[in-house]
Parts: sequence; structure tokens; C-alpha cells
Amino acid sequence: MEDNFEVFDLEDGDIVIDFDGHILKVSQLDQAISKVILDNDGLKQLNEKLDKINSRTLPSTKNKKDWIEQGVDCKVLKPGKNWESGKFRVKFTLEFCPDEPEIKEPESPLDDLRRKINEATS
Repeated sequence: MEDNFEVFDLEDGDIVIDFDGHILKVSQLDQAISKVILDNDGLKQLNEKLDKINSRTLPSTKNKKDWIEQGVDCKVLKPGKNWESGKFRVKFTLEFCPDEPEIKEPESPLDDLRRKINEATS
């Protein structure tokens, strides 16, 4: 079941979720999660957790929204590679897995021929 999760398109403002009568738009849930992280000391709590794990914290930024919008300057080291400069940004994904997955019919080789016939007779 875990492999069947689909990532919601957060730009699609029409997707609605019903959690047993608790109805909200996916875009509203995404906004609320962002506000929790940015406005309610979410970054401070994250830094406290990081500090407990390995005595390191995230850098402070002039604008907290940079963490989820423009990104924060950083360098990344990947195995077997040199340091690479760039920006780091946090993105949230909201996913859904239907109880009964949609069964997609395989496209028939005749479908293309049918389309051409329909176009010619239209």
C-alpha cells in the first residue's frame, strides 16, 4: 500500500480532504503546516532537537520564509563528489493512497487507428 501513495499537487486549490467530517482543502493544510514551522517557533524547536542529537543547529536567516520559499545558501557534499554551492529549501508533500487504486486500461494498439478514423470522419 505504501508504494501506491500519490503526491498531491499543492498548486491545485480544488483538492478537498475529508477526515471523518473534518473537511479542508489541501492548499489550506499546506499553508497551516508552513505557518506552524515559521510562526510557532517550529524552527526553534527543530534547532533544539538538532542540538540534542549532534550539538549542531541551523543557521539563522533574516527572513524565516527563506527556508520554504527562496531557499537558504549552503554547500552540499555528496559521496565521491566535491562540495557544491547552492540553496537548500524545505518542501512539504501531502500524499494520498486510495483504498481501491484506479485500474488503468492498457492502451490498445488499435486506439491510435480509432483516433485517426474519428478525426477523418469528423
